[in-house]
Amino acid sequence: MRKRSRISGAVLLACAAVVVAAAPARAAIPVQVAVNRCNSQIVDDAYARVRDFDRHAPGGGSDDLLQRIGAITGLLATLREEREILDTMCASDAARAPLFAQIAATTAWALTLESDVAARLNASCPAAAQAFPEMMLSDAWLAMANVVNDSGGPVPAIFTDVILKVQSRAQVAGLTLPTWADTSAYWRDRVHDRAKAELATCPSASPVPTRPPRL
Repeated sequence: MRKRSRISGAVLLACAAVVVAAAPARAAIPVQVAVNRCNSQIVDDAYARVRDFDRHAPGGGSDDLLQRIGAITGLLATLREEREILDTMCASDAARAPLFAQIAATTAWALTLESDVAARLNASCPAAAQAFPEMMLSDAWLAMANVVNDSGGPVPAIFTDVILKVQSRAQVAGLTLPTWADTSAYWRDRVHDRAKAELATCPSASPVPTRPPRL
């Protein structure tokens, strides 16, 4: 029982990657610095890290899984902060758009990998092993849908492989993914609500995450 509680707490950390409050606003930065700061360097590094995570799955021990959860949690926090910085530093929507698309793709990819680890950590309770991935995959789908819907419909090329990753895992989890136009925070919240009800059926109820911020 104690081990299950420890694992459930770890999965809460996994969910925390998408629920941590936004960082405080930063002080004004000179215009010449702002122009130079509007680039993909940090996002490129994050994308490379996620690709490496995908190529090298964590070991089967709980310590290995917890370490991977922590790494993904930190990466997601970095992406969220970087999006806020770029939103301020980039001078136009045209400059922001490709960066926001890359952030959304990287975020969604990281969440699919996080869902894999969450399922393994909660193997002792099938309801939790399904519920946490459902929440993470709904967050992943919404992250991409926000970009598609905000741009009026075009799907960025960088989404192609990530879409397949989310879809394949959603099928396993029994999660029906709506069309882009029908994907919203309301839909995501309903998925979370159903998942929380599933979590309550576990012998040792897992902590319930709160609603993540909009990407």
